Amino acid sequence: MKSDPTTIARARLALRKATRDFMFDPNVNLIGIGYPEHNGQIAENEIAIRVHVNQKLSGVALEAATAAGYTRPIPSEINGFPTDVLQGTYHLHQWQAWRGWWRPTTSGNERAMSADPMRGGISISDEFHMVYGTLGGKVYDRATGEEMILSNWHVLAGDWRARRGQLIYQPGRLDGGTFSNASAHLTRHAMEVNLDAAVATLTGRRRLINEQLGLGPVLGASNAQLGDEVVKSGRSSYITYGRIVEINSVARMRYGYLERLVRDVMIIDPWNGGEVSRPGDSGSWWLNRATRQAVGLHFAGSDMPERALALNMQSVLDALGVEIRGLG
Repeated sequence: MKSDPTTIARARLALRKATRDFMFDPNVNLIGIGYPEHNGQIAENEIAIRVHVNQKLSGVALEAATAAGYTRPIPSEINGFPTDVLQGTYHLHQWQAWRGWWRPTTSGNERAMSADPMRGGISISDEFHMVYGTLGGKVYDRATGEEMILSNWHVLAGDWRARRGQLIYQPGRLDGGTFSNASAHLTRHAMEVNLDAAVATLTGRRRLINEQLGLGPVLGASNAQLGDEVVKSGRSSYITYGRIVEINSVARMRYGYLERLVRDVMIIDPWNGGEVSRPGDSGSWWLNRATRQAVGLHFAGSDMPERALALNMQSVLDALGVEIRGLG
């Protein structure tokens, strides 16, 4: 069920208060507007302020943690909206070499190989880090009309020392990408406005087309709505399906040695169970299944419980000064 704009506007006011009061609680990592859970089931006819904690506490354990300054109780309602406290810890979704000795298999996997033309859903990284993420898709600079790649900051830059012009490899370094695979260079990012997003300008050595591997073309962009059914094409989990259950969220994420508040986050639960995302999917685009418009830029997630985190696509496009052009 999609909620009416008036209710969402009221909920945003409650969200502001919740963010001011609890976002810097050490046990809280994300707060947003969404459907509450009752006994593990989503209630689509209700709207709540959802507060995500590292550890869900109650009774004596909550009293002890409160006394120690680790956390404090979440009220049952904020500005007339009920609260729902959920346990979950979220991590950026690029695949890094330090995750273990296992190296991803690239043989015969078109998502992990050099592609010409390039399209959304394939491996990419910056030139310095032994990682891979996902090439999100094709956008155009609103001022110049230049063709660009849109993905995450932590995929295309990956470091606070990153500079404009650094090379982008396709496939990513962890998939065997080298200097000969340089296909773009970093142009700008949106971390200064708390959005984990960046664009890279093509070198001209390879083409980039408006297509998501296994899904087809993207037909523009739109704002995410609660209840939307979505689909993405990612380097690691390939094609997965989900449903948006939370919007307008603020998340506290760690980027190297710094913590940042990331805004305009949405949460996507798996559609009919199963997997929704994996490390390596960072940068992939979530599309509305009905309209094929991009609504989210994937950047993080969790396995227990299975959830995906994405940035509202329209906010990303506006912050970077780019656009997605549909067919025609």
